[in-house]
Amino acid sequence: MKKQHSLSLSDFVKDLKALVKPHYLSAMWPIGGVTIIYFALVCIVSLFSTNVLQSMTMSVMMIMYGMASPLALLVGLLEVFAGIALIAALAFFYNFYVVAAQYAYQDHLANPDQPVSAGSIWLHFKHLRKNQLWRVALYIGLFIFLWSLPLNIIADVIGGLTHNAIWLRGLQLVNEIVVIWKSIEFSQSYFLYREKQPQFLGQSMRHALTASRRFMGGRKLNYFLVILLVVVLPMAVWAAIFGGLAFYGNYTATYVLMYIGLLIAILGLVCYLPVVFATGALFYVRSKEDDDTEEDFRDTFKPVAELTGEAFVHEVYVPKKAKVQPSPTVKKDDEHQPEAKKED
Repeated sequence: MKKQHSLSLSDFVKDLKALVKPHYLSAMWPIGGVTIIYFALVCIVSLFSTNVLQSMTMSVMMIMYGMASPLALLVGLLEVFAGIALIAALAFFYNFYVVAAQYAYQDHLANPDQPVSAGSIWLHFKHLRKNQLWRVALYIGLFIFLWSLPLNIIADVIGGLTHNAIWLRGLQLVNEIVVIWKSIEFSQSYFLYREKQPQFLGQSMRHALTASRRFMGGRKLNYFLVILLVVVLPMAVWAAIFGGLAFYGNYTATYVLMYIGLLIAILGLVCYLPVVFATGALFYVRSKEDDDTEEDFRDTFKPVAELTGEAFVHEVYVPKKAKVQPSPTVKKDDEHQPEAKKED
């Protein structure tokens, strides 16, 4: 079956409105509330870790003058590591919640009677196989990092040797393009994982990334345009308008305008998140209508017999026999002489 390489943007926007509008309020409150709590906790932990680092700097100076114990430095280091671990745990939790919200929109597309609300999102969140999803997230981050690592190294080397800002900015731009390209390729990993979730038991989660890369073949430009026009551009315009208002209030010392601009900018971006999550689910569902997911997972999963070891139960190791090498000695000449004829 031939892949559908592009979706009509006008039709996509119409379907998106029909998907989001009926359940906007019921979805906005849980999504926006969890997002605000998540960023608030991240900011608090980050601020705490920053203060600890500053106090550690003072502790080093005090240790040099014998006014503090090295134990205080060790305690501060442990607090910083604890803060980093807490931020990572919060990031994984929020990623799981985002996936649960997208699955709720996907189910609503399959069954219009299924609502998108706090209850349905929480139900999906509870039943997520988080031990598998966090590995998908780690693989996505790892592969994007490895793809961008060579360009980062080259940019640092060239920037340090030549001190040429043009080369450095050019390599950084290429690096950003690579990151965006690979992010688009892996963007459908969670949806394709859901298609074959039972088969992933005991398998590598890299197969979801492989299937996403195949699924997005011929669709990357279309996906980029959809995300750019439907998600990035509206949020950027909103942030520019009210962020500019906040900057103007700070510049003119009119702090009322600054706080109002920041508040409206943050609330507007948060209220737009249901559209963002619904966009990903809608793109996958509409693209999957003309796609064969079996072909996307071709030659990925290992047979169950190999995973359980059943295929190797009756296999017996047989040592290889040494090959007999022919003798290098030359045969005698009389051996090659023909036999003499017998006399009558």
